[in-house]
Amino acid sequence: MFSAFILISGWGIWWLLVHVFIGSYFTWYPFIPSFFLVYGMVIINVLINSKKDNPRKLTNLYMILKLIKILASLIIAGIYLIAVKVQLREFSMVFITYYLLYMGLETYFFYRVEQVIKKNNTDGKLS
Repeated sequence: MFSAFILISGWGIWWLLVHVFIGSYFTWYPFIPSFFLVYGMVIINVLINSKKDNPRKLTNLYMILKLIKILASLIIAGIYLIAVKVQLREFSMVFITYYLLYMGLETYFFYRVEQVIKKNNTDGKLS
């Protein structure tokens, strides 16, 4: 589901940049969805492989992952803004759009993980 969302949004935003906002496409555009795809796969892998028996540690893990996402996003955007300096407005708008879309997807994903954990804990206590 995650990969499909990134691919669909990637193609959709590309189409908008090329056909609707003519002249807004920039060469580094494919890097943005790739960054969020790789970061999302890392988060999913970390969450799947983490122990889910301690809610406090899981909450700390969520917060650390959020902080890493913010820092990685700031570093990537900063490098582009300082080093590349090409179509800064377009890059900024697209990056912020992806960040907000990704934040919504991430919130939904964390919510679903919590539902599964609670269901598993409830099922385990009843048997």
